[in-house]
Amino acid sequence: MAEFDGELEVHLATCPECSGELARYREVLMAVGSLRDVPVEPPPGLPHRIMAHVHGHEALWPDRILGLARDRRVRVAAASVGGALVGAAAIGIIWWRASHRDVARDRLTA
Repeated sequence: MAEFDGELEVHLATCPECSGELARYREVLMAVGSLRDVPVEPPPGLPHRIMAHVHGHEALWPDRILGLARDRRVRVAAASVGGALVGAAAIGIIWWRASHRDVARDRLTA
């Protein structure tokens, strides 16, 4: 892992596109971080006005959602989708690491 960190630092130091992207990302983080220093109180009654615009929200919460969570088919479907996402992420990580390992090996042999 430390080897990868070194490669990343070298890449950021030599790639203007990636270092520029990192600088923009840091600017966004600083801007968002500064927002927490300015407390803003929502206008009175905002939650009630929002809920008034949601058509039929009483039917959706909490009984409808809890009923779906109790349905075995919904739980099985959710577990299947979750498993597929984990599997896809694992395959993506393995592919990414293998492709970067090949690039590093090619640089060493060149």
